[in-house]
Formats: sequence, structure tokens, C-alpha cells
Amino acid sequence: MEELVLGMLKLGPAHGYELRSRVREELGPAWRVASSQLYAWLHRLEEEGFVRASPLPAPGRPPRVVYALTPAGEERFWKWLTSPPRGRRRARGVFLVRLYFLTRFASHLLPAYLDQEKGILTRRKERLLAADTGGDPFQEAVRRLRLLQVEGGLRWLAEVHDLFHGKEERCACVES
Repeated sequence: MEELVLGMLKLGPAHGYELRSRVREELGPAWRVASSQLYAWLHRLEEEGFVRASPLPAPGRPPRVVYALTPAGEERFWKWLTSPPRGRRRARGVFLVRLYFLTRFASHLLPAYLDQEKGILTRRKERLLAADTGGDPFQEAVRRLRLLQVEGGLRWLAEVHDLFHGKEERCACVES
């Protein structure tokens, strides 16, 4: 996900190894990236003008390439961060990456982001409650599992809101 790279570079210029370490330190188990994928994203972002690569001399070794965000890259990052997620099947990891960057750079947008996710999960819950499995025990087991997952997601959103804003400032995301 190229936006992950743009966000990490918003924290400051870095070479590839530093970026990978930054992802590991900042996002921990929420997102993992292979070096090969990271460098592929960096090269593509450089070709598209979203990052700038500058060689940094290293005595006795090949120069390291330090990457920095360009104004176009920052604009792309902000557009991604502040736009609603697209697609019916959103990756959970992407939700967490966006949550991380919102906490770092735009915490005032967190309540709306959490409310949006609550709306998505609430609609999914309604569909699951209304689903007819035709008496098939396996299909019913799957429906119940998904329903528990969605209900767990709704409870988790309420806890996340409390983590960032305290229980006294409840937003619509915590009302189920």
C-alpha cells in the first residue's frame, strides 16, 4: 500500500531500511511489509513524482538512497487519509493504518472515521440478521460466526473511541 509509504515519509525522510524499521516500530502487528514490496512501492512513487530520492554518500559503501515526500506525495497522502474507503471488502489492516495516521496527523477526524466504520458494520449486522440460510447448518454456523465478528467490531470501535477521547466524550460510534 503506497499510502503507507507516503505517511511514513511524512514523519520524515528515510532510506528503505529506516522506512521498514519505522513501519515495524510504529505499526507493529497491524501491518508488515517485505523489503522487496517496500522498494517496489518507493520506485513507483518516485517515478510518479510522489517521492524524491537523493543519494547519501556512505564512506566505504555504496551510497544510500534517502527518500522524501514531495508536495504531490503529501497531497496524495492527505487525499487518501481524508477520503472514505472504497470497495465493499475493505482490508482490516488498511483500516488500522488509516487509524494510525489519523491519530498522528488529524485526530479531529477520528470521531467521523469511527462513525463511518460503525455505519458499515451496522449495515453488515442488519444484513446478517436478515439472512436466510435455508436451514443449512453449515451456512447458519458461518452466518453466526460473521455476526459475532461484526458485533465484536462494534464493541471494539466503542473501546477505541474511549481510548482516544475518554468515556465522557462519547460519539455516535459507541451507540449500538
